[in-house]
Amino acid sequence: MSAMRRPGKVNDDTTLIDTGMGGRDGVTAVYLVRADRTCLIDAGAAAEAPHLVEMLRELDAFPPDVIVITHPHWDHSQGIPLLRQEAESTGRTIEVVAAAEAIPLLADAHFNDDYGGAPYASIHDVTPVVDGDIVELGGITLRIHEVPGHCLGDIAVFDEEHGAIYVGDAIGYKLSHTLFLPPFVPPCWDYAAFLSSVEKLRRIDYETLCLAHFGAIGDAEAGDILDEAVVTCDKWWRWYDAHVDRLDGDLLAAVRTDLDPDLPDMEPVRNSLAWLATGYRQYMAGH
Repeated sequence: MSAMRRPGKVNDDTTLIDTGMGGRDGVTAVYLVRADRTCLIDAGAAAEAPHLVEMLRELDAFPPDVIVITHPHWDHSQGIPLLRQEAESTGRTIEVVAAAEAIPLLADAHFNDDYGGAPYASIHDVTPVVDGDIVELGGITLRIHEVPGHCLGDIAVFDEEHGAIYVGDAIGYKLSHTLFLPPFVPPCWDYAAFLSSVEKLRRIDYETLCLAHFGAIGDAEAGDILDEAVVTCDKWWRWYDAHVDRLDGDLLAAVRTDLDPDLPDMEPVRNSLAWLATGYRQYMAGH
C-alpha cells in the first residue's frame, strides 16, 4: 500500500468508510476497528450521519461499542447525536471518547460557528482521555497521543497491533497524491504546537498513517508525509501572510496562480481556502 483513498480494508481488522461528505467521494473518512469491541474513529458530520448508520449496518457493525473523536470540529463530531439516537432505539448505547481538553468544546455549540452551517448540537457524556491513555478493544489496544496545533483537544489514535495511526486533521488535508492543504483553520490554530506534534509523530513507530481527509497512507509515503506536511503548511502560511489584503475575495484563482495550478474548483476546496484565511487572521490577531 502506498495510499489507499477508497473505501475498503486498511488491514484485517480495520475498514475505511467514506462518509460521502457534501455528496462527494474522497473527502472525509472514518475508520471502523473491529476486535472484541468495535470502535469508530470519528463520526463525521451531521448531514452524512444517516448514510454512515446505513453503511455500518451493511458491515454488521452498528452500533459500534465506542467512538473515539480525534478532535471536536463539526465534521468529526456532529454525527454523534444521530448515531447515539439510532443506537438507543435498539436498546444499545455508544461510549464516546475524546481528549479531556476537547470535552468543553464538544459541549459548546458555538465552537464551530466560524464554519457556518449552524445550529450545532452540544455533545455531552464523553469519556475523557489524556496522553498515554489506552482504549482497550480486546485484542487491539488503541493508545492516545495528544497532537495539538490544528485544534485544541486534538489526538492521534495508535493501533499498536497493526501499526496504524489515526491522525484526524492534525497534519492537514491530503485529498489526492498532489492536493495537500494545510491545517491552520479556526478557531484555535497554534503553529508552534503543530510543529511539536509533527515531531512527536515522527517518534512513533507506525506503518500506516490514516487521514480523515483522506485515506490510509503506507510504505515510504507514510514517513515522508510528515516532512511534506511541514513544507506545505509553511508555503501556504507565507502565501496568506503575503496576501493579507486579498483574503476577503475569491481565493481560488489567486492560489491557482501562485501555489497550485491544478487546485480543483470544488466546494470543499473553496470552503477550505476561506477557512484557512479565518484561521490565519485569528492566529495573527492573538500574536
